[in-house]
Amino acid sequence: MIAAAQFVVVGNPEPQGSTRAFVVKGHAVTTSANKNLKPWRTQVTAAARNAMFAAPRSFPLLGAVTVHAEFAMRRPKSVRRRYPIVKPDLDKLQRAIGDALVDAGLIKDDCQIVGWSPTKRYQDDPEISLPGHPGVRVTVFALEDK
Repeated sequence: MIAAAQFVVVGNPEPQGSTRAFVVKGHAVTTSANKNLKPWRTQVTAAARNAMFAAPRSFPLLGAVTVHAEFAMRRPKSVRRRYPIVKPDLDKLQRAIGDALVDAGLIKDDCQIVGWSPTKRYQDDPEISLPGHPGVRVTVFALEDK
């Protein structure tokens, strides 16, 4: 399988949790409880767009895709265990990546993601491919071309 796009974003991975909706002066407004989500999604979107320009194919991808996302989390000084079994939840980290891929125009809709291969490790884990830095390495594989 050949990657359709691959990119790295250095920074603290942020989860995309539930949104809250309310009405202000007759208009619906939605907000995220995570104030750091918007800057993170902006970074991921920009990196995805750059990866698209470097790829020898057209976007958005219209068929099924799988996404590999390797999250490198900052290790607190007091933590000695190997795996980050603390928040943020892996599925919420994935949600931010999926929506950023749509925002970038890499895929048309995140319903196209038929498989995820996510990992969440500490930045100093010797098995991680971006050691020493918090962030994410994302690889998108096209399963179908339409």
